[in-house]
Amino acid sequence: MDFTCSNKEYLKNICGDLLRRYKEGAIYKISYEEIKQEKTLKQLGFIFGGLIKALIRFFENLGYSYEPYMIKDWLYSECGLTEYITLPNGKQVTYLKTLSSMTKAEAAKFIEDIIFFIDTSAIFEDFILPPELRYSWTHNIDKDKLAFMKAAEINNFDSGYLLHQSKLTCIKCGVRGGMVYHLKKLYTKDYLTLPLCAKCYDDVNTRGESYLQSDIKAVLNGLSLEDFCLLAYHYYRKSFSYSGTP
Repeated sequence: MDFTCSNKEYLKNICGDLLRRYKEGAIYKISYEEIKQEKTLKQLGFIFGGLIKALIRFFENLGYSYEPYMIKDWLYSECGLTEYITLPNGKQVTYLKTLSSMTKAEAAKFIEDIIFFIDTSAIFEDFILPPELRYSWTHNIDKDKLAFMKAAEINNFDSGYLLHQSKLTCIKCGVRGGMVYHLKKLYTKDYLTLPLCAKCYDDVNTRGESYLQSDIKAVLNGLSLEDFCLLAYHYYRKSFSYSGTP
């Protein structure tokens, strides 16, 4: 049997204690717990890089050419976190934190703010944001966060959210949507919806929701369709007005 432990000193102490107690005739009951870690800073860096590349391609199609560092600096200026420090002479200065200097929570929020910025800026009306980038927040959901959001109050009817969903790109293929798909068995709840383009909407109606769940497996990241919809609605309520207007 193979196993991995990242703390060398802890492993050495445990093994030493096990051996010593074994020689004394002690009986041990050993158990383990598999811990799912949240998305690391390095992985969030990959998402940030993916957003930059997608924006560069978008502007190239419009006839503009930008270097990656230009887009990066622009996103930092629009969505970055400001840090305050006091110099030895007592003066306070501010600077923008880079992704590498952020905590995981700060980096995750930074990525969310970039996506919100893209969703609410008129210049990105025709921008196709790949679903795995738009919904990258699914990688930061653990059991406690899911349970907390499930316990929160929620409205079954929200016309503003349906309008918001209709403006998003398709969760399946990434092109501009326009269609709002209700989960069949929970049709009466507006938050249990997904944005789809007309083609993918017809495809889901033909093939079924189980096929959709398989097709967007990378986006769901282990979540059920119902839980994903619930969390997506909570993110909407946190970032957008209830009228559905950014």
